[in-house]
Amino acid sequence: MKLTLTDFKILSTFPSGSGIEFHDDKVWVVGRDAKEVLLMNKRWKDLEHISLVDLSGIPLTESIESDLEATTVVVVNSIPRMLILGSGTRSHYHNKAILFDLDSYQKDEFDMTVFYDRVRAAGITDLNIGSAATLDEGHIILANRGSAERPDNHLIITRSLFWKNQADAELQVLPIKFPGKDEKIKQAGITGLTYSLVNDWLIFTASTPDNGIGVPGDSYLGIIENASRKIGRKDMKVNELIPLGSAEKSMKGYKVDSVCLQSEKNNRVKLQLAADNNDGVCCLFKVRIK
Repeated sequence: MKLTLTDFKILSTFPSGSGIEFHDDKVWVVGRDAKEVLLMNKRWKDLEHISLVDLSGIPLTESIESDLEATTVVVVNSIPRMLILGSGTRSHYHNKAILFDLDSYQKDEFDMTVFYDRVRAAGITDLNIGSAATLDEGHIILANRGSAERPDNHLIITRSLFWKNQADAELQVLPIKFPGKDEKIKQAGITGLTYSLVNDWLIFTASTPDNGIGVPGDSYLGIIENASRKIGRKDMKVNELIPLGSAEKSMKGYKVDSVCLQSEKNNRVKLQLAADNNDGVCCLFKVRIK
């Protein structure tokens, strides 16, 4: 498949973003500091900054950076909402989930400890949920990013409203198999997820760690074909893995954190990506794949 970069923007006044979603011809970016959501039109003109979390009561010694990491748009009672999930890595702040109404901006918060404990019991002891996507028939997929000690990535498959029915919600854990034998690629951790219903593609972004002296790792865009039919199998095989810095040289040196679907046709999609540059500033890309 061929990737083409069609637009780019630096969000100089917005901290690095952990999640990006596209809904109702608008772009929603969740800040990594968990304070707000940036709302823009599809041409990236700022429309509104919406407060997300009140941090006034949190001690300064308690870090919540990288807390709210995974985002996906769900429909609850015919109302579109953005589900925002904590990574579950450490402390009770990281077990939080927010259901954010995309019409009224009202927020409901949930403690995800029961569900996250079930995920750990299913074999993912190093929990680090970084992305989410909504499939057809109510399935929701979460991606758990591998660690340096355990580099394997896993998909956690459940269903809508699992945050309300945590003890009994469907739960399946599948490893992701990257193609090829490149050891560097095997160190890549999944950072973003989105789903194309027209093509039945589960699309993800992934990145390798930096080299320890400030040089960023490489970012990739992957496609799992026939994704809905692979639910229930023993693993999820990746059909295509595109090195973004090689496919589009101007994207080299950026750590891609999230991806969302803007539009789709047969065998082609338009995507928006949120990434960090070397200074930790949020940058946005639009790409076309066909």
